[in-house]
Amino acid sequence: MNQKLSLKKDVCQKLEVGITVLLFSYYLGINFPEPITQAWALLGFLTVPLLILGCWKRFIWVATRDIPLLLLIVSVPISFFWSSSPNSTLAYSRAFLCATGFGIYLATRYTPKQQMQLMVWLFGIFTCLNFIVPLIMPSYGINNSYLGGPAWQGITRQKNELSGAMAVVSTFFLTIGIYGSKYRWLALTGSAVAFIILVFSKGKGSLGIFVALLPLLPLYKILKQEYRLRTVLSICAFMFGALLIITTVFNLQFIVVDILNKDLGGNGRDQVWSYLIERGLQKPWLGYGYAGFWNTYSEGLAVWLKFSWIAGAGDGGGNAHSSYIEVFLHLGWLGLSLVTLSFFTFFIRVVYLQVLTRQIEYFWMFQFLLIMAINSSYESYGGFIAYRHWFWILYVSYAYSTAIEFNRTIKNSTKFAITHT
Repeated sequence: MNQKLSLKKDVCQKLEVGITVLLFSYYLGINFPEPITQAWALLGFLTVPLLILGCWKRFIWVATRDIPLLLLIVSVPISFFWSSSPNSTLAYSRAFLCATGFGIYLATRYTPKQQMQLMVWLFGIFTCLNFIVPLIMPSYGINNSYLGGPAWQGITRQKNELSGAMAVVSTFFLTIGIYGSKYRWLALTGSAVAFIILVFSKGKGSLGIFVALLPLLPLYKILKQEYRLRTVLSICAFMFGALLIITTVFNLQFIVVDILNKDLGGNGRDQVWSYLIERGLQKPWLGYGYAGFWNTYSEGLAVWLKFSWIAGAGDGGGNAHSSYIEVFLHLGWLGLSLVTLSFFTFFIRVVYLQVLTRQIEYFWMFQFLLIMAINSSYESYGGFIAYRHWFWILYVSYAYSTAIEFNRTIKNSTKFAITHT
C-alpha cells in the first residue's frame, strides 16, 4: 500500500515538473503560429491556478514575504480604476497576474537550488534549439531583414529577445562551469554555444552586458575566502572596478561608436524616450494605467506619426524601448518608486545571503539582477512588470525566494541570540 502511494506521489511530482517546464517554455517567447501561442496561453490560464491551488496556504504566505513587490503587483490590476483604456488594462492585467502567480509558485514550490537545477535543463534545451534551428531552417531561424545583415533569431520572436536570452544563459552556464561541483565541462560548452548564438544574433547591447559582467566572476571566489584575505581581495576588486568604470566613462564614445557600432543616442531611441517622458508627465503620479498608454488610440497614433519604425504603435502595440519609461507610462511615479524599492530590497537580500551562505545560487541571482537592470534601460520586452516574459517570472521567483531565506536567517539569528543570553 505504502509502495503504491509512494509511486503515485512520484508520478504526480514528475507530472507537476513537466507542466512547470511546459509553462515556463511559453514565456521564453518561442515563435509559433498565433493559434498555437493562444492555445499555450490558454493552458497557462487553466493550469497556473490549479498549481497554486495545490499549495495555496503556503502560496499566500510566500506572497506576503516581500511587501514592496506585493504592492507593485497589486498596483497593476488596481490601475484599472484610473486607466485611459480600462478594458485593455483589465485584459493585460489577467495575463500579468498569471505570469506573476507562476513566478510566486516557483518560489513556493522549489528552493533556490532546485530552481537553478530546473534552469539548467530549460536553458540547455533552449540553447540547443536556438543553435540547431538556424542551421537546418534558416528561413525560420535567421532574420534577413536586419539592416546590419542576416541575424539569428532562433526559435524566438525577435533577434533582440534571443540576444538578451543568450547573454543570460551564457553567464549562467559560465558561472556553473567555473564554480559548479558537477558537469563543469558540459556547462562551459553550453556557455560557449550560447555565446556563439549571441554573436550571430548581432545583439551588440546584450554582448556588451555579457562582457561587462565578466570582471565580476572572481567576486564569488573572493567571498568564499577567509576574512582577512577576503578584505584585501575586496579592496583590490573595488579598485579594479572603479578603474574599469572610469576607463569606460572616458572612452564611452569609442566603445559605443567604434566597437559596438552604435550611436550615443541609442539608434534614435533618445528622441523616442524624450517624447514618451513628455507624454508621461501629463499623468505623472499614476500613469495611464497598465497597457493604457499604447491602447489609447490618440496616444498610439501620435507615436506612430512621429516614429513609424516602432512596430504596432497606433494599433494597440508599441513599446518604449526602455522598461523604466514603460513603467512610468503604466503607473507613473508610483510604479517607478515601487520598482526602485523592490529592486533595492531584493538586491540587499541577495548580497546579504551571498556573504552569509556563500552559495552559488545567490551569486547567480546577483548576476541576473544586474543583467535585468541594465537590459531594462534600453529594452522593454523583458523588463519590470512585463506580462509574458521569463525575465519577470525569474525576478518574482528569485525575489520571493530570497525573502523567504532572509526571514529564516533573521529568525534563526534571533533565536540564537536569545538562547545565548
